Amino acid sequence: MRAHDEGLEELTEALGRGKPSAAAARRTATCSVCARHRPIAWNGPAGPVCTICRPGQKIDTCRVCKRKKPCLFAGTPRAQCHECSKRRECCNTCGKDRLVGTRTGAGEAVCKACSRKREPCSGCGRSRVVAARLQGAAYCDYCHRRNPGFFRDCLLCGRHEKLRKDGRCDRCTADSKVDELFPAELLASTPQARSLYDAFMASDGSTVLQAFERTQSMSLLRSLLASPDTITHATLDAAGTDQTTRTVRAVLVEHGLLPPRDNNLARFEAWVDSTAAQVLDPTERAAFVRFARWRHLRELRQRPTPIPSTTTTSRRRELRIVLELLAWARDHGRILATLTQADIDCFRASGHRERHRVKAFLVWAHQNRLAAKLQITKVQSSGLSLDGPSAGERCKLLNHLLSPAVQIPPATRLAASLILLYGVRPHQITNLRLQDVIREGSTIRIRFGAEPLLLPENIAELASEVCQERRATRMISSADDTEWLLPGTRPGYPLSPAALTKRLHLVGVVPTTARTGAMVSLAQELPPVILARLTGLSTTNDIKWSEAVAASNARYAALLVNR
Repeated sequence: MRAHDEGLEELTEALGRGKPSAAAARRTATCSVCARHRPIAWNGPAGPVCTICRPGQKIDTCRVCKRKKPCLFAGTPRAQCHECSKRRECCNTCGKDRLVGTRTGAGEAVCKACSRKREPCSGCGRSRVVAARLQGAAYCDYCHRRNPGFFRDCLLCGRHEKLRKDGRCDRCTADSKVDELFPAELLASTPQARSLYDAFMASDGSTVLQAFERTQSMSLLRSLLASPDTITHATLDAAGTDQTTRTVRAVLVEHGLLPPRDNNLARFEAWVDSTAAQVLDPTERAAFVRFARWRHLRELRQRPTPIPSTTTTSRRRELRIVLELLAWARDHGRILATLTQADIDCFRASGHRERHRVKAFLVWAHQNRLAAKLQITKVQSSGLSLDGPSAGERCKLLNHLLSPAVQIPPATRLAASLILLYGVRPHQITNLRLQDVIREGSTIRIRFGAEPLLLPENIAELASEVCQERRATRMISSADDTEWLLPGTRPGYPLSPAALTKRLHLVGVVPTTARTGAMVSLAQELPPVILARLTGLSTTNDIKWSEAVAASNARYAALLVNR
């Protein structure tokens, strides 16, 4: 009887796509496998099993396909994977008994192999995989979801739209999932949780269901909501990498369940402490931590928040090179206190070009009497590369991007235009705040440096459009941002430079080469001081651009004279 009940339980779970029921989603207990207090997915013979440990218990060798995978009746001779347990029917096309992929308009079975064949779609006319048929006409997945001929009345609310397999619409399916996600006690006692619940319920049903498809994020959110005392930044830090927890952390901060914090700074501080353990010598380990806190953490805490991820990435790189120096010294029978100038020269010559970045550490170590006075030089670069698109090529690309016939988001158009015209870097664009876009009557200026840039009329219209439409796509909704010109997916953060660069590549703009072409043109027309005040670059960098362009022009003139 117990085996029968267990099989029935697993079969029910399989039909529900492996997701716990509403009662199981709210019930928590100590798991008999991991001994942690978590939501319970199944009450086994040995005790409760949580949602994390349950999938691992169902791994067995299928008696049909002989593959090791999650099975029904795992641990018994009747073990069978979910694919093999599905009923097979005779395919109307090939005549073989196979799993059903879809059905004809008359309800006859079509196997997966035959259903994946491409045909011209009756909706869009493109040759695509047939997802459904209506009166013999083939429709692709995109068109059949939007064709009213496939719409039915929802069994719960009566809404007429494309339904799911259980006969419910997206809205009703989403509502049931949200109700399972939030414990009733938490909603009654925590206004912030009620705010998040209301946001889920107010969002579009399909958007909410897409959020639930992020199984890892939703599993983490479900665990946190089931144990409200664990909703802390420390719990999320221990739950996985920043990529794993970023979405959940953002939605909890946005609705007040977590206090805001500079996540990049917090992760960098934790990284310093964990990385210091790699230094075996206690004196050198203490020196590494003191230097990281004095040079990096102290300065970063004084900066306006949030700290860009590019900044903390660069600081990590510098500290890793310091670790390289300490490891090199240990491998050569030295310690920090006994390093000589000859050792530093050998270290510099035997590695990559960035090893000069230990200079700040060596100066600090000498000032704190931890090392002798040592110097390390930076290898001079060969100069700026002036290989970039010409003014004509940039003008042609700009006209293409600004054409109304080309479907490009306004924010991407604006960013591409600023790079092609003024040679600004992607991180300068993502760091723009609303206050940096200045309206003066019918004109618009944008501030990168000490003096704001006057935008041409068509670019000014783009900037105005971007200011009015700044919606950031987040977990369950698109939230308006009141600070950043290009808001990011996390509240309080702008769009990352990497994300903007990816968008620019998709429209044919390579920021590095496009910026080079723009800087060459500007350096020929403007003095370095004026160029620095307009673009936000340092005067030293603009002087280098002017000198490089002048040298290039001189070489070109010499070639003409010597012909």
